[in-house]
Amino acid sequence: MEWLTLLRKAVRAEGGQAAVGRKLGYSPATISLALNGNYNGGTEAIERKVLEIYGGKTMQDKPVPEGYMRNGVGNLVPIDAIKEIDLVRDGFVRQVATKAKEFSASLHAYKEGMAGDIQAFLEMSAEKYGADLGGARGNLTLTCFDGQYKVMRCVADRLEFNEQLHAAKALIDQCLREWTFGGDSRVRALIDQAFQVDKKGRINTKRILALRQLKIEDATWQRAMEAIGDAVTITGSSTYYRVYERDEKGEYQQIALDFSAV
Repeated sequence: MEWLTLLRKAVRAEGGQAAVGRKLGYSPATISLALNGNYNGGTEAIERKVLEIYGGKTMQDKPVPEGYMRNGVGNLVPIDAIKEIDLVRDGFVRQVATKAKEFSASLHAYKEGMAGDIQAFLEMSAEKYGADLGGARGNLTLTCFDGQYKVMRCVADRLEFNEQLHAAKALIDQCLREWTFGGDSRVRALIDQAFQVDKKGRINTKRILALRQLKIEDATWQRAMEAIGDAVTITGSSTYYRVYERDEKGEYQQIALDFSAV
């Protein structure tokens, strides 16, 4: 654990910089400067003290002695000093997390097994015609004899944009300046939304590519759409497996394998 992250955790756990400073032997002002990256001197001594008192990488590797538990900042706390509700909560959370990890491992094994079984079936089917599939992993739909169930393998390309997307945005902005001069600013808001990034700094490729579906006869706009097309790069692919069951109405309903969809 990076020592500044550990120090921030310690401040939250101890209730303030003053309490942490007393344990470390530094003033609250020094702790504040260190946290904000404004400490003028070397931080090696503070770093060593943080790791020593609050349990950094070396301390975390040591086994917890009998009768103790490690808290969120790495300190060893006697069990008899911990509130009963905290002990009950700890046990409950660990039990739920353990079952979740087991379920995740089972689901992962199921997916890997399904992928192998589908590929093996395809190769067996191709043997009849003496064809070599060569490890092909494209889209596929398999349906049982009475149509009650079907299994789908879908391969989707992972798309990203290179620097040419900036040229596309500049051309679109040029169009907007001409089209919305003295007009409705909501058009610009819609375009700006398409180019917004998410919390991870990624652009929604579907929103950007949807702009190319607009039938706008304008030379500048057409150049912008060409730039968007040139900006798209395929960085890889993801394979998804879906299983469906036909209901009483004859419509296929997906069997939920996603935890949030159950």
